[in-house]
Amino acid sequence: MKLVPVLLFSCLPLLAGAQEKLPQDVAQFVDNAQMCEHFAGEWDDNDKARQREITQAIEQSCGQAQKQWKRLSAKYAGQPALKKLIAEHANDAVRSFRK
Repeated sequence: MKLVPVLLFSCLPLLAGAQEKLPQDVAQFVDNAQMCEHFAGEWDDNDKARQREITQAIEQSCGQAQKQWKRLSAKYAGQPALKKLIAEHANDAVRSFRK
């Protein structure tokens, strides 16, 4: 089960190549928002250890993405293309995250 996060994180460099034209802070937000949405969609009632891993990953990725979303929305308010990209990646899991 620990192999799943390793595989997911090993794919991040591939995603980074597609985002290299973005400012670094925006690219990091996109990565965190995608991971947040991924883990928020997982649930395993039968495996308590796996559920703890999922909960920890949600708290980390969604918490970071939510903080970044608020900061970046203000920072790039005057840049419509980046503002749109940020809004598109602020998925429900990011917007509704509560610790």
